[in-house]
Amino acid sequence: MKKVSVLVIAMLLMLLAACGGGNSITDESAQGGEKTDASGKETVNIWYYYSGKQQELFDDLIKQYNESQDQYVLEGEYVPFADTKKQLSIGAAGGTLPDLVIMDVVDNAAFAAQGVLADITDKVNEWGKADTLYEGPLKSAMYEDKYYGLPVGSNALGLFYNEDLLKEANIEAPPTTWDELVEVAQKLTKDGVKGFAVSAVKTEEAAFQFYPFLRSAGEDYDSLDSEGAIEALELYKTLIDNGSMGSNVVNATQDDLARQFSNGQLAMMVNGPWNIERIKGENPDLNFGTTQIPKAPNGEFASVLGGENIAIIKDKNIDGAFDFITWLLEPERLETFSAETGVFPVIQEVLETSDFWKNDKHLNGFVPIMDGAEPRGPHPEWPAISEAIQIAVQETLTDTKSAEDALKNAAETVEGIINK
Repeated sequence: MKKVSVLVIAMLLMLLAACGGGNSITDESAQGGEKTDASGKETVNIWYYYSGKQQELFDDLIKQYNESQDQYVLEGEYVPFADTKKQLSIGAAGGTLPDLVIMDVVDNAAFAAQGVLADITDKVNEWGKADTLYEGPLKSAMYEDKYYGLPVGSNALGLFYNEDLLKEANIEAPPTTWDELVEVAQKLTKDGVKGFAVSAVKTEEAAFQFYPFLRSAGEDYDSLDSEGAIEALELYKTLIDNGSMGSNVVNATQDDLARQFSNGQLAMMVNGPWNIERIKGENPDLNFGTTQIPKAPNGEFASVLGGENIAIIKDKNIDGAFDFITWLLEPERLETFSAETGVFPVIQEVLETSDFWKNDKHLNGFVPIMDGAEPRGPHPEWPAISEAIQIAVQETLTDTKSAEDALKNAAETVEGIINK
């Protein structure tokens, strides 16, 4: 026993000496608990889920940032998209979180409410450039009127239309209103071609795609039983009932729609710019355009945001993390990264003046769309709210319930979520 005790004590002394010495690869600095590398620079860790070309470009940005200054060293770690939320929850419990994280826009409010993210309102106000960002993406990074992150890349939904099919049907322009959508979709439906489609699969995609119609009607997730919301969902049902939209949309993902559109099986669809290159690759000869999603009677054009925010973890190296954020959001740098990764820059002037988006036939259609795109929620319980919307859409399109009854149930569910 004595030998074992002596051995344990010796090991403990060695461990303490290693932790207390200045020769470790990463030390805790005397001020603020920041970590430093062997050269004395403060280390800043970031989790991201970029893959493929996006990962290569982001890793190169990390290298550029580290070479641009001598105070911080940014270290990136890839965490798959599907695991990000789980790892943040596990890390919060175990104290193993990074300083920075790239996250989906719909998750920002949830982790802010859980106390995982740092309130960076003072930092953002001191930075003084928040007003140069699009309002919609900026709202997605806020919770209770405070900033818990900043947007770094955005996309939105628009209407894709086959120009040749419209021309063959003597239709001069894509529809701009719901009534026009019903009329044009019927004219385009023939010979194995459906006039229009949305994704109504029971996932986040159904809520994502329904949101532009809901917002165009002047409604939101907290008014699902309103007349405008009911009319929006009844529009879906009308299109199915008259044969312009296939009943199989309840099982169709956005990728499925893109494939059908590429193959000439769809004349119009709601989808996002991330599928533009895919469509062009699958059918280089396809003549198509993009524009605003048709609007409600007496309503306005509306769209919904997707994309990423960048947030700082509470009680971590906030100064170092925010330094990287502001470096990344420099207009010229953001323009290059956004263009090369297939997203839209969150800085309004960059998107509206850059030749890349302005001169591209298909991307150009999304420039005005981004100006009015809104985030889903934001709400810390968005996944549960989204599920209520998904169920209502599915119940209506499968004739399980009327749009009114389905949305009434969804509204009751959402009210319970909000008021719990």
